Amino acid sequence: MAYFNTADATFSKSINTQDSIPTGVAWNNDGSKLYEIGYGSDKIYEYDVSTAYDIGTAVFSKSIATQDTDPQGITWNGDGSKMYEVGLSSDKIYEYDVSTAYDIATATYSQSINTQDYIPVGMAWNGDGSKLYEIGIGSDKIYESDCSTPYDIATAVFSKSIDAYDSSSRGITWNNDGSKMYHLDRGSRKIYEYDVSTPYDIATATFSQSINTQDYFPQGMAWNGDGSKLYEIGNGSDKIYEYDVAPAPATITGASTITGISTITF
Repeated sequence: MAYFNTADATFSKSINTQDSIPTGVAWNNDGSKLYEIGYGSDKIYEYDVSTAYDIGTAVFSKSIATQDTDPQGITWNGDGSKMYEVGLSSDKIYEYDVSTAYDIATATYSQSINTQDYIPVGMAWNGDGSKLYEIGIGSDKIYESDCSTPYDIATAVFSKSIDAYDSSSRGITWNNDGSKMYHLDRGSRKIYEYDVSTPYDIATATFSQSINTQDYFPQGMAWNGDGSKLYEIGNGSDKIYEYDVAPAPATITGASTITGISTITF
């Protein structure tokens, strides 16, 4: 058992979404803020979370309008100074500059690029912003682009693609070192996990395992910072779901065998 292992995920709790058709979920860097995106009202929603990464303590704070009329995913750069939206209506990825870190009220639209897929449904970054990923159901592929300027979508150059494991994928994310990649599928209602032998290189991704989703129309997913909690968002029941993930068991090294013990009788 280990963190970031979907097989060790156990459903814990759920909350209702703000949007009637939620499509994506994300966190800030310390779990004090939760974000939701949806095309029921074409908005991005921000929640304040009093206990880090515990959706049970999330309180809705504010919302802003999206750039796209069919927004499908949301993510951030490493320090909250940039926010990104992927939109299906215009087939674009949108970048916002955020003057107060992780505060959507201070987000200003900056630029956009065309997606590789004509029905894009999710996006993600690697750990340092040098690689951008997109998933789409037009061609059922995962796409990787190289960025010469970290987290600047205008410098993204398409590099490679692989087939997604299923034909109705939604959402894409990574573990914290690029050794595992994940996406969920609306048709099969599963979360798929891949082992990646060269960190963040999708060409080295091999399907490993899958688990069933909680929602019957799953749309997006995210992890907390250390992989001990997994989150899913779905518009079948319009909920955000939280899973607890079992930690790796403790191991004992250097143990030796003691011999020659005798029983002493008094």
